[in-house]
Amino acid sequence: MRCFSCGNLSLEPVCKSCQQDFLTPEMIETETGSLEVVSFFDYYLTVEFIKSKYISSGYRVYKFLAKKFFAPFIRAYVDHLDNKEIYLIGVDENVDRGYSNVAILSEYGARGAGIKALHGVLKAKNKVQYAGQPLEFRLQNPRNFIYTGPKNINAILIDDTTTTGTTLEEAHRVLKEHGVNVHFALTAAIAKEGVDY
Repeated sequence: MRCFSCGNLSLEPVCKSCQQDFLTPEMIETETGSLEVVSFFDYYLTVEFIKSKYISSGYRVYKFLAKKFFAPFIRAYVDHLDNKEIYLIGVDENVDRGYSNVAILSEYGARGAGIKALHGVLKAKNKVQYAGQPLEFRLQNPRNFIYTGPKNINAILIDDTTTTGTTLEEAHRVLKEHGVNVHFALTAAIAKEGVDY
């Protein structure tokens, strides 16, 4: 197979050299409302990988990110819990181009950590596209999430990118209304505010 980034032959979807150059985790911690959010990368430094969700071969990239970064982090977190019954809930796992990038992060993150992902239980009624939109637009056009999963459980919320935090904050509020105790949200990347790239 060839590296998604440089095109050189590689046993993994991203070769060792590109992993070292572009995918060294920063572990950026932020808060949106009362929700702690942990992100592995700065969006602008990894945009090529994050935007792979818009092409069919992005499936390989997201599976790689889930196995390489999400699963070990989640496993280490769960190992320190007394109650290890915790689930991964992906934010609006819409299938586009044959797959859902968020569902891949949830599924392979959960498998590697020995826990379960609850798929398709947090869906947005409003399918508006937020990419490139300012905060005002996002606030005026909420996702209107519907939760259909089990109540009174512990969970980690999964998404691909944190931009303004409005999506995660809205998802967190809906989950709390259904008795879901969200420990934190985990995303692949965060777009840092106030940084000019």
